[in-house]
Amino acid sequence: MKNETVHVAVDVGTSKICTLIGRSQGPDDMQVLGVGKVPSRGMQKGTVSNIAEASQAIQESMREAEAQSGIRITSVCAGVSGSHISCINSRASLGNRNYDSPVDSEDLKQMLRACYANHNGGEVRILHVIPRDYSVDGTWGVRDPIGMYASSVEVESHVVMGDPTSIDNLVEAFRRTKVKLNGLIMEPLASAEAVLSEDEREMGVVLADIGGGSTHASIFIDGSIWHSKVIPVGGFQISRDISIAFTTFFLAAEEAKIQFGHALADTVDQEEDVNLPGFGNQDAALVSRHDLCQVINERMDELLRIVRREVNVSGLNGIPPGGLVLTGGSAKLPGLLELAGNIWPGPVRIGVPEASAWVPDDLEDPSYSTGLGLLLWDAKQQHGVNGNGHAKRNHRKHWLNIFSRKSQV
Repeated sequence: MKNETVHVAVDVGTSKICTLIGRSQGPDDMQVLGVGKVPSRGMQKGTVSNIAEASQAIQESMREAEAQSGIRITSVCAGVSGSHISCINSRASLGNRNYDSPVDSEDLKQMLRACYANHNGGEVRILHVIPRDYSVDGTWGVRDPIGMYASSVEVESHVVMGDPTSIDNLVEAFRRTKVKLNGLIMEPLASAEAVLSEDEREMGVVLADIGGGSTHASIFIDGSIWHSKVIPVGGFQISRDISIAFTTFFLAAEEAKIQFGHALADTVDQEEDVNLPGFGNQDAALVSRHDLCQVINERMDELLRIVRREVNVSGLNGIPPGGLVLTGGSAKLPGLLELAGNIWPGPVRIGVPEASAWVPDDLEDPSYSTGLGLLLWDAKQQHGVNGNGHAKRNHRKHWLNIFSRKSQV
């Protein structure tokens, strides 16, 4: 059909690698055509540990999506995660400018580049520069200064950085698949596109994307990301805790977590036992399901309290009105919503991509939030709408995606 654009998103996680192929005619019009999902290989805690294995798994995922959609993949956008990701807020300004010349996109580009000029070096690689707020002649709260008359303009931006080695290894894994990598997107930015409403991002909300190897805690206020932090705790750590506590294999611990796990140990049957195999010559052991879930409860309680502390670290005086949204594969853990409700004073919900004309029923699952969000992000970028802003209001349309060298200013 005329003006249709094909989008390919690859979510490279610690537990799975998922490729989604979509087709759109606009930033709000998307149709999922193919899905490819394979167990992750060559990845550890969100970063590449074996390039050859990771590349092969990525390629297998893409081939599955190609077979389902009938479309050959030539270029993709991908999510980037892991504890090597860090973020800071930075300010830059233009002073003594010609008042008679309205602010234009070049002015904004100059300021955004200045926001990361002192941080982009051998130790870090800049991924995104996302404006949070603008000031025109000392007055903050300006959302789009282009076209305004001003002697000085200032911007406060959220700068996303990563470890060069980790980023280059992920890029190399894609290079070996013979497809073009159009961009790397920090995963919580993508997940937010799929599970957060415009109202939530405007009023303020905390998004906790709980993956296999880490949790991304992000705060959105006034429609833009305000603060973000990667916490090195995810589903992998829960399974590892079970493995250590009951001296069993990691895969057995993972299976027991999925089949019997619950975030509230006191709600499970006190008499129920779980059979776990032992190491070496040790016999299999019957473990109380309550004890198993108690291990899960302690780790998830710790994680939720760390996420809550990030609100204080961000400088906010209290919990944002939108409360907490939990997403990612580990958000499906039974009892997690109730546990979070006991810790957070505001509203809490599980962030699931809403079933609609473009989200098939089988993808209405927190584990697909990042992949679907990447499709939306790519559609907004290709159709001239910023992935960090909103398609309707589009008031946060000026940002820099440094990896792809494409400015949306």
